[in-house]
Amino acid sequence: MNKKSTLVFSGLIFISMTTIAQVALRNEGTLYISSANDTIYINGDFTNTSTAALTNNGRFYIKQNLSNSQASMAVGTGTLYLNGSATQIVIGTQTFKTYNLQTNNSGGFTLNNDLSVSGVHIYSSGLIASSTTPNYLVYQAGSSHTGSSDSRHVTGWVKKIGTTNFTFPVGSNTYLRTAGIAGLSTSSEINCRYYLGTQNIYNLAAPLVKVNANEYWQIDKVSGGTAQIVLNWDNSKVAFDNVMISEIRVAHYTGGSWTNAGGTASGNATTTGSVTSGAVSSFSPFTFGYTSFPVPLKLISFTAERKLGTSY
Repeated sequence: MNKKSTLVFSGLIFISMTTIAQVALRNEGTLYISSANDTIYINGDFTNTSTAALTNNGRFYIKQNLSNSQASMAVGTGTLYLNGSATQIVIGTQTFKTYNLQTNNSGGFTLNNDLSVSGVHIYSSGLIASSTTPNYLVYQAGSSHTGSSDSRHVTGWVKKIGTTNFTFPVGSNTYLRTAGIAGLSTSSEINCRYYLGTQNIYNLAAPLVKVNANEYWQIDKVSGGTAQIVLNWDNSKVAFDNVMISEIRVAHYTGGSWTNAGGTASGNATTTGSVTSGAVSSFSPFTFGYTSFPVPLKLISFTAERKLGTSY
């Protein structure tokens, strides 16, 4: 039987080279990864305790679970690589902060603690789920992400902080179904999660006559001013209604009804397209709404008669 070992750091560890830990690593002191040329590999779990001080200015690879209880963690300038082969869990009592992040694990990730990115997040493989608490993948002001797709995105909650336009890399267990925010009037903190199956679809406020029943985005504002909501449809992934583009709006569920948040749509209802709302100040569920909807008719019978000598 293999016995798992844990290496404990309780003093000052200054990394200025490549270091490989074949066991779990528990940091109770100061762990400092000096520069972009310096690398540490952890082939087991990594635990950063409440007495620890971690600064990553290099490359930090973790193969298994990540736990953090250090308050006021330094962001550093380095990159955290989560690159295991089985599901990796982020746990702890304090947000784990990194500058850059690369998630590369086809087994996926579960956030039972917040994970914060201040630089660039590269999606290489794996879905990122979060607990129902909820916990968040946090994108700080000025951060960005790249590489999201149907097989690599967030199936749980995403938080964005700042003033710039942002696309939330959210979706279901099968498809990437992003939503965006644009035109923020001030620095804001906004959360987003994607859901299949729209609720209360018959609670409608004029001029809406129908909303899309198949998907919606829960977008909540913690702080900030107004913003525009940007939604997209992809009929190859989630069925979209066959409506006129000019009749598509962003629908906002508020006060017990789906209301018109305005919007201008472009694209093709049978393939792909997007719609951007007007400025909204309150946030909650959003989906697609329609100001008119074609009703299908079934032709039972008809008759025709030929008449001569008649012109029109």
